[in-house]
Amino acid sequence: MIEGFSGRYNFLSNFFPVKIVHQSITYPTVEHYYVALKIKNDQQLDGRYISLMDCRELIAKISTPAKVKQFGKTLKLRRDWEDVKLDVMLWGIREKFKNEDLRTLILSTGDEKLVETNFWGDKFWGVYKGEGENNLGKIIMKFHHELS
Repeated sequence: MIEGFSGRYNFLSNFFPVKIVHQSITYPTVEHYYVALKIKNDQQLDGRYISLMDCRELIAKISTPAKVKQFGKTLKLRRDWEDVKLDVMLWGIREKFKNEDLRTLILSTGDEKLVETNFWGDKFWGVYKGEGENNLGKIIMKFHHELS
């Protein structure tokens, strides 16, 4: 079992640098892509409205995935987000592992169970203090199975 996407397994993290291109916008990490896809059309920033694509381009330019994650908490979510977020993440993971070096690394994990443990309390995407759904780990394992 691989617990935690850090150290030699940091390539499994959504914060790992890899270009994701979606609708002609290049995101520097899966986290950037994911936050950009969860927003709805009418965002208001600093008292002015910003279009969906302008907001996505702004997200793509944010310097770190940690800052993107925080910024994403301030944005309005699209109505269907709960219905589509797993598919959005799967698409992002598939794009990430098109990178040949990363594909080699994911294949090197073999049949290990991948568990995204975390210290920030995320029980949907990972496992916190032994509890959680580990959906990110499950999606990566699903993709790994597709490669096999």
